[in-house]
Amino acid sequence: MTNKPAAEWVDTSKLTPWRDNPRKNDHAVDAVVDSIKRFGFASPIIARMDGEVIAGHTRLKAALKLGLDRVPVRYMDLDPADAKLLALADNRVGEIADWDDDMLADVLAELADDGATLAGLGWSDDELAGIIGMEIDGEEAYTAKVESPIYEMKGDRPDESELFSQERTDSLTEQIESADIDDDSKRFLIAAAQRHTVFQYDKIAEYYAHAPASVQRLMEDSALVIIDFDRAIELGFVKLTGEIAEAYREDHE
Repeated sequence: MTNKPAAEWVDTSKLTPWRDNPRKNDHAVDAVVDSIKRFGFASPIIARMDGEVIAGHTRLKAALKLGLDRVPVRYMDLDPADAKLLALADNRVGEIADWDDDMLADVLAELADDGATLAGLGWSDDELAGIIGMEIDGEEAYTAKVESPIYEMKGDRPDESELFSQERTDSLTEQIESADIDDDSKRFLIAAAQRHTVFQYDKIAEYYAHAPASVQRLMEDSALVIIDFDRAIELGFVKLTGEIAEAYREDHE
């Protein structure tokens, strides 16, 4: 008896979608595209020996949208009736299970806290925000999961000159001031040049820990540090989206 592989790579041109497929899947293609781009094919397409697709129509559409020439296929020797039964069962069985919403929120929030990107899972940003932000034990999930950093003294107080570099800013400002342009343009360009000031946030965190309360407050208002997450939202520094935990991490690592 010859052992056949569980799946093999097949040219998409050799596959034929089931013409009578009652499953509407066009709206799901983009989500599957994102999943394939991130994870590849977790499951092969199932097809009859003649190439007619039994299960995996959405994966095939996503692969074609990605411009893939070959996809993993598992062939099954089924007659037309059994193939249709399997196709229906494959779709229906996946609809029976339900989510434990609280546990799902915990898992997603934990992944986000660990720095995982939640794209490609099949949920939109708004849906993820709704899941992670749902009430759990009377508190918003995001407030329970996101903790503001604690700034403690770890070394000597840095000198102010160590906190930032204006080398590029000063060079641009000098060029602007010597340029033969009107004063309004100079003021605008000099203001824009400040974007090139480089801040050393590790040293800024140390400086903050040594600073008096009045200076700390002003540093918070400038978003040099965020010590209170709710206040950061109030000041508009944090946008509540489906990727809130990831964005928060990126801003403060």
